[in-house]
Amino acid sequence: MEHHVYFAVFGFDHDPRQLDLLLGQSADDYWHEGESFSEAFPDARRRENRWILSSQLDHTASHRDHFEKLLYKLKRLAPQLQALEADYRFGIGVSHYFVMDDPAFYLPAEILDGYDTLGFAITFDQLGLDGSHGTGN
Repeated sequence: MEHHVYFAVFGFDHDPRQLDLLLGQSADDYWHEGESFSEAFPDARRRENRWILSSQLDHTASHRDHFEKLLYKLKRLAPQLQALEADYRFGIGVSHYFVMDDPAFYLPAEILDGYDTLGFAITFDQLGLDGSHGTGN
C-alpha cells in the first residue's frame, strides 16, 4: 500500500513561503503557480500556489501512522490555523492506494476526535476498480 497524507493551504496569490511567518512553521513542500509538475511531464503546470505540511513518513507507513503524525504537527499550530480561516482555503489531503481484493480503512476515535477538535471533518470515499471491469464478465 502507498499513502500520502498532508495539510495544504491553497488558493492565494502570494509566494507560499510567506505563510511560514503566519504559521510559525516552514512547509514541507511549496507549489508555485505555473511551475512544472515534474521533469517527466514538463508541460503539465501547477494551477495554484500551495503550502504543504505532510506527515513526512515513508509512503509505506500505515495510514494510521500518517494521520497520527500529521495530527501531532497540526495540534502545535492550532492557534495559527484559526488565523487562516478568514483569508485562506485549506484542508487535509489523502491518497491511499490499496493492492488487495477487500480494502479496509479504519482510524481510531481518538485520531478522528483530534482532527474534529481542530475543526476538520474527516469523511471517506473509496473508488474500487477491479480487473474484470470492461472485459464482458
